Amino acid sequence: MTKKYFFFDIDGTLGLGISSIIPADSLYCLRRLMKAGHFVSIASGRLQHDAQSFADRYGIPAVVADGGNSLSLNGDVFEMTGLPLENCKSLLHELDRRGFAWAVVTDNTIHRYTPYDTFPHADPRNYMKTVVKPIDIDELTTVYKIMYARPEKKDDEPDSYDLPHLEYIDHTYLIEPTDKRRGILRMLARVGGKPEDAVVFGDGFNDITMFKKPFFSIAMGNAREALKERADYITDDHDKGGILKACKKFGWL
Repeated sequence: MTKKYFFFDIDGTLGLGISSIIPADSLYCLRRLMKAGHFVSIASGRLQHDAQSFADRYGIPAVVADGGNSLSLNGDVFEMTGLPLENCKSLLHELDRRGFAWAVVTDNTIHRYTPYDTFPHADPRNYMKTVVKPIDIDELTTVYKIMYARPEKKDDEPDSYDLPHLEYIDHTYLIEPTDKRRGILRMLARVGGKPEDAVVFGDGFNDITMFKKPFFSIAMGNAREALKERADYITDDHDKGGILKACKKFGWL
């Protein structure tokens, strides 16, 4: 059997919603894949610390996290970069001028920092901890993520400053790296895998970049339509045995 290199999104693919819970059939599948000699990795938009905690909990050895901007293998982080710093500062200054509450992730933890005590943070689906404190934008040295309250009207949208914007919980925008494909290619180069032997599983808009050849792409049944349109195969929902079904179908187990 040809060794395959599997890359799984977390939220809505491996995990149930935004959680740390993998359904029993999916966990069984992961363990069977690793036992068969395949390479298994996370490919998540979550920050490295959070994705690593998820991977460690289930014995997953490799992590492509932060939308492709961080890579780790067996717990060793060998690459981690932030968003373009000057672009982030320009956006934050505009948000301040226009009165849009924002929060920023500046370290490899689950904390997001905000100078606004009105920043939305009550949504129970949010896994990050909001810390209210003064922030000097010009003194920031690294920015991994930004969240800010979405305007009520499209006409009020601030400039994007060439930063990727995703609609997020709490009626906020989430700005984070979205090139998972780039991170996967770097991980494959690190472990000696060929791109044509990579298999990617996903469900959301931030998975679109990895749904390109020569990767073999599998969309969950609960995936966004835009992702399904790009997929080589559409399996069942993440909570209905979709991962196990696909791996059996293609003879990877």
